[in-house]
Amino acid sequence: MQAVVVTKASGSPELKSGIPIPVPGPGEALVKVIRAGICATDLEIIKGYAGFEGIVGHEFIGKVEKVNPESEAGAWIGKRVAGEINVFCNVCDICKSDDYIRKRNHCPDRTVMGIVNKNGTYAEYLTLPLQNLLEIPENVTDLQACFVEPLAAACRIVEQGLVSTGYKVAIVGDGKLGLLIAEVMAQQDCHVTIFGRHWDKMNLCPEKITKVLSDGSEELINKYRDCFDVVVEVTGNMGGLMLTSEITRPLGTVVLKTTCASGGTEFNTSPFVVKEIKLIGSRCGPFASAIKYLKDGKINVDKLITKVYPFKEAITAIEHAGKKGTLKIQLKME
Repeated sequence: MQAVVVTKASGSPELKSGIPIPVPGPGEALVKVIRAGICATDLEIIKGYAGFEGIVGHEFIGKVEKVNPESEAGAWIGKRVAGEINVFCNVCDICKSDDYIRKRNHCPDRTVMGIVNKNGTYAEYLTLPLQNLLEIPENVTDLQACFVEPLAAACRIVEQGLVSTGYKVAIVGDGKLGLLIAEVMAQQDCHVTIFGRHWDKMNLCPEKITKVLSDGSEELINKYRDCFDVVVEVTGNMGGLMLTSEITRPLGTVVLKTTCASGGTEFNTSPFVVKEIKLIGSRCGPFASAIKYLKDGKINVDKLITKVYPFKEAITAIEHAGKKGTLKIQLKME
């Protein structure tokens, strides 16, 4: 089969042929990939983040072709599926508990598809445990289904119980994930404001979401100082994080959805301490909730597509995904 592979030796992604089709282990399925989405995390992995080597990618829609054991095949063969990316061990104390969310996100021995010790989705085939697979409803297109993983990450904020009806919620960052989070927050009947640098991106949000051009000015900060109950940071840079400290109310909550490099800006803890702001990390979320939003047509992800490339042009697609202003790039298998 063909797959996009990264190695420390190459230093760049390579589309390789002749890679053996993976064999599903006990309790696993072999999935033929239909589409794969290119995520900002994938681009960082390609640059060397986390030292990953292997097949990149973690967003996909596929069709089950084989199941181990075959006695489970009747329930799965031919089904279109998305798959949770964290593969937990089922052995450790966390996995033996009844806390599914904890083992889903925090099993210490987990592998993570395309990120930690498990091959990913930029390939013609992949394997995942049956416990990780969720069927995609017929009325959800392949293009839409490929958004299940990032939409689930947006739903994680709700799963964590961080917002309630009537809350004033701000999203700092107008990238793909920021736009999805804004729409999920609006579905909770929150008063949502998105801060971004691109009117064309922010205007993809529904009209009821307030859009603010974030120029970092003192005038802007003064206007929105201490204004929001919950602020979600989705810029991945220290400047965005520091803006959250200004616009969050005392005793409010800042949700971190991206990791922040220093970016040459010192991290000033003072406003977080003085205002007693809660800092909460948030990562992978509930796939079932994301699938339901798509099935019910409550969130439109089609508008977030910049371009769909055939898999043979995967390297060009990756380069395009890394260009400023690009939203979602998908790979379509042939």
